[in-house]
Amino acid sequence: MLSKEEIYTQYRDKVFGYVKNHVNSIEDAEDITSDIFVKIYSKIDTYDESKASLSTWIYSMTSNTVIDFYRTNHIHSEIPEDLTDEKSTIEDEILNNESLELLANALTQLPQEQMDIIVLRYYKGLTLQEIAAKMNLSYGVTKLRHREALGRLRDLL
Repeated sequence: MLSKEEIYTQYRDKVFGYVKNHVNSIEDAEDITSDIFVKIYSKIDTYDESKASLSTWIYSMTSNTVIDFYRTNHIHSEIPEDLTDEKSTIEDEILNNESLELLANALTQLPQEQMDIIVLRYYKGLTLQEIAAKMNLSYGVTKLRHREALGRLRDLL
């Protein structure tokens, strides 16, 4: 098991990047990230490696904390669709370094447009709205192609 310092060092940038991508303010992202690591440290003794990898456990806690932020702050804007969807095993895989090679190989098997959407979404951190504008597609088409790509990746992985 990694020490608290090693967990922080290994996952801080990933957690902060995820949070920053889902909230509007850097200050909120920093506060939420701090809260997440406080939760991780306080619950590390409940982590069961037979149920999930450490990265999946941390991702789940991160996602839930961002959702809680939206709820407790009564933010009236729409909660981002990737927070309200079923927990995506693809996002778990992205956070899991051991699976990056498998993911890269699976990405090459997608149609170019779907691969571009996945790369822009998860590697560049763009929202689906930003991707739609960048690729000159409607938001609905972008969202549909994103879901199709995730489905194909799930099948391939």
